[in-house]
Amino acid sequence: LFAKVASIYKIASIQKVLELGTIAAFGTLTRNRLDSGALTALLLKAVVPAVILTSLAGLSLSRELSGFLGAGALLVLCQIAVGQLVARVILGGSARRAVTRRTVAVQLATMAPVLSSFAFISEFAPARLGLAAIVDLPSKAFTLLFLPLFLGLLGQRPKICDQAGSLNDQKFESPPPGTGARLRAQLGALCTELSDPFNAAIVAGLLMAATGTKVADLGFVGGAMRTLASAQTPILFLLIGTKFSLSGARPTLVLSLLFARHGLIALATAAFLRFAGVTDAGARLAAVLSSQAASSIVGFGQLDRMAARRSDLGYDPALAFEIVGLSFPLTIVLNTVTCIAGAAYVDHLPLVGAGLLAISAAIYAAKRAQIDAAV
Repeated sequence: LFAKVASIYKIASIQKVLELGTIAAFGTLTRNRLDSGALTALLLKAVVPAVILTSLAGLSLSRELSGFLGAGALLVLCQIAVGQLVARVILGGSARRAVTRRTVAVQLATMAPVLSSFAFISEFAPARLGLAAIVDLPSKAFTLLFLPLFLGLLGQRPKICDQAGSLNDQKFESPPPGTGARLRAQLGALCTELSDPFNAAIVAGLLMAATGTKVADLGFVGGAMRTLASAQTPILFLLIGTKFSLSGARPTLVLSLLFARHGLIALATAAFLRFAGVTDAGARLAAVLSSQAASSIVGFGQLDRMAARRSDLGYDPALAFEIVGLSFPLTIVLNTVTCIAGAAYVDHLPLVGAGLLAISAAIYAAKRAQIDAAV
């Protein structure tokens, strides 16, 4: 038994988990000396844009990969549906909880398999890592290109008072500007958008992908982008450590939400593996590990940016980050158990999903009064 435990301890992915846990622990121990706001700004304004650029610049597609892209698109749709369902079932339809419900639905719809699952896939199903990256492309497209539209669609509509003093859902109107002023305003707005690190990274990355330009072709600039991108994981877990807390009602609510999310995704993944006829052990394991990915820090960045620019939409960035912060440790635990149990876990995925849903219900039931009072 000791030899088996020692062999598991030496596995690269287990060492990686312990490494990340150590970074988070350091963040917790030094939270009174570290500025979490500065770390968040560094992550979202410098590091994540570098991740976006290097990720998009490496894209290359072919017709043979259409089936895997379809599976990735299906996973994205499933994540969106699960986010909506979990938010509605656990938080109900109360208008008082609209901001919380909307934030939960959006953040749970995002995923980050590269950061939270690929290390496990590369260790336990290395032959399937390339295909897992292809399956992740629709998720990247959703998070980078379509999530801002999704945030706008789900956001609450601005209201104004009519002559009787009642609230309407009409939009504010102003006299239309002249042609020259309108063009100047549109040009200014475009320049403002392109000066944003997120948008600049997306545009540059897509241009590089379209022209076949690789990050290595940029010389020292490309090297700088790769170095910045590689800093995402340590900075993120340091930030998680500074903000990690299980006291109060919100972390309890977030855990209930995350267990429900993983439970429903497990059931959906089990159904996909069965009806798609996936029998290869490596492909099945890679699919499960990808489906258990943590909520996306890039998705949080999009939500945080939108909330700063459009406070009327009604989102809670602090709650979104709490979801990200607890999602990563939970995903690491689930993926570690998956890799150790192997086929026994994958083959009994419906039972796993039911168990996770039961845990979610138990957490919420135990702390329901506390959660209802705080949310």
